[in-house]
Amino acid sequence: MCEVLSAICTSPIGRLTISYCLQGLHSISQISTINDRSFLPHASESIEYELPCDIDDPILDSCREWLDDYFHAGVHPIKTPKLCPTVILKGNSFQENVWYTLLKRVPFGHVITYGELAKLAGNTGAARAVGTAMRRNPFQLIVPCHRVICSNGKRGNYGGGERNSVKVWLLKHEQIENCK
Repeated sequence: MCEVLSAICTSPIGRLTISYCLQGLHSISQISTINDRSFLPHASESIEYELPCDIDDPILDSCREWLDDYFHAGVHPIKTPKLCPTVILKGNSFQENVWYTLLKRVPFGHVITYGELAKLAGNTGAARAVGTAMRRNPFQLIVPCHRVICSNGKRGNYGGGERNSVKVWLLKHEQIENCK
């Protein structure tokens, strides 16, 4: 067992919760409620860390540095953010294999279809299972589920409903604008 800590940051796509321990990240996700519009993207918003702000922790520092690099990549010449923080995958399931494959094989500024990702993850016929893995992705941004699109070139969903505007923002931020 590990002691899971959390931090909150305000980013251009809304408030994010970062859950981590000494071994790595457990999750990074948007905070929203039904009436909370904070998850809608705001291009001018800077990254601010609310809690804990003064902790010197290598995992949190690595995540902060990665987020800063990611959100400033659209301002500076496009570059891949530095090596991402360590993510904790608890098993060896197909879903975790999909996340690992996406993390390692689909770089900043590129997209992949659900079917192509299924094939790379070792199961050619599992495009729907890849969609399920994307919905359950606990490592938003770092495991870039926004880069997974439909075979017809459509963007597909991103957390459902209004969050599709976040996917649009993230794709534009990475200068990927050819998705329908």
